[in-house]
Amino acid sequence: MTTIAMVAGIGFLLLLALGVPIYAALIGVATALTLWDGGTLAGIGQRILDKMNSATLMAIPFFVIAAGFIRGGGMARALIDMSAAWVGRLPGGVPIAAVVATGIFAAINGSSVATALAMGTIVVPEMIKRGFDRSFALGLTAAAGTLGILLPPSMPLVVYGLMSETSVPRLFLAGVVPGLLQMLLFSLLILVMARHRGGRSEPFAGWRQFGKANLNALPALVVPVVVLGGIYGGIVTVTEAAALSAAVALLISILVYRSLRLVEIPEILVDSMARAAAILVIVAGALVLSYWITRSGMANDLVRWITAFDLAPWQFLLIMCGILLLMGTILEGYAIILITLPLTLPILDALGIDKIHYAIIITIAIELALLTPPVGLNLFVMAEVARAPVSEVMRGVLPFLAMMLVLLLLVVFFPGLATWLPDLVLGPAR
Repeated sequence: MTTIAMVAGIGFLLLLALGVPIYAALIGVATALTLWDGGTLAGIGQRILDKMNSATLMAIPFFVIAAGFIRGGGMARALIDMSAAWVGRLPGGVPIAAVVATGIFAAINGSSVATALAMGTIVVPEMIKRGFDRSFALGLTAAAGTLGILLPPSMPLVVYGLMSETSVPRLFLAGVVPGLLQMLLFSLLILVMARHRGGRSEPFAGWRQFGKANLNALPALVVPVVVLGGIYGGIVTVTEAAALSAAVALLISILVYRSLRLVEIPEILVDSMARAAAILVIVAGALVLSYWITRSGMANDLVRWITAFDLAPWQFLLIMCGILLLMGTILEGYAIILITLPLTLPILDALGIDKIHYAIIITIAIELALLTPPVGLNLFVMAEVARAPVSEVMRGVLPFLAMMLVLLLLVVFFPGLATWLPDLVLGPAR
């Protein structure tokens, strides 16, 4: 069985190297394995239909649509102005304001790339105008943009919840403390780096301007309040909250910030559906792979093999961090979750590792993947925004990448960073 798995893995990588899309390579290899093991196409199809007939999975298209509606810049500008009004006077105040605004913006959509794109078009020129190095501005925005998948709502956590049969509201809460800690680490680093990166603080514009900036940001803050308040207030499900966020984002973008025109809506819907479909097709491929792993008994073999080494949970988690970071250099986030999770879930149970804890570890690893070439999407987004070389963005990212590695290690060794808030709000997991 190990030999077959190795051959399949090599075949998968070879298909990717030949330019075959991830979903096609995943479905092709998983289908071949299942048929080789005596499975049938009917069984594969039934597995996909059973698992994808999920109300939770419907949240993904709505979150993608919501992210499309808020890309216009009105909300991002309002959040930056509000954050600058609060912390702009600090040393490095404008970059810290960018981190704060990006964190809030991340709570409006569930996409890292959308967060980096929307914020990058505004905060990078603002930081450069105030004398900060362009490389620093690009690196900070690329790194802060990864908060889009750690702070709720997070589309990767929705996928994780579906594949692992874990509560999505609990997963969303698990990302809050690590997300705030990431913002804190970035802000402390900015305070240290500010005097060496040029730039100037933002003078206090007066109480009238302070109030105006906060008032202008209130409509933008409605979206996360509606989504998270609705979920944890027991008013709506995750899927209903996603649909509601899309509707509220549309209304605010058109009526309040006027950053979206009616003629743009069809194009946004088509683009959003294409993005959502790409995610769902990868999910289908992962379900076929999971079906083969279950049929073949490979999961049990892996559990026996891992437990034979008598690894402590933290040792296994460190090994997985290394594997996830390596995979992040060649695969995008959803593929990382969907390929590794069917294999690791039985091991998590055997070692007594909380699935909520592991979800945040894998999410932070995906954040790092967004910043590591050759596939690091946030690097390319920021390079496109500023018409800058990717190498320049990478230089600016490196200090923040180090902080994210620190965050990853903290979450590995202190599981309570991920599990404390869900247990506090929803009670201990059963």
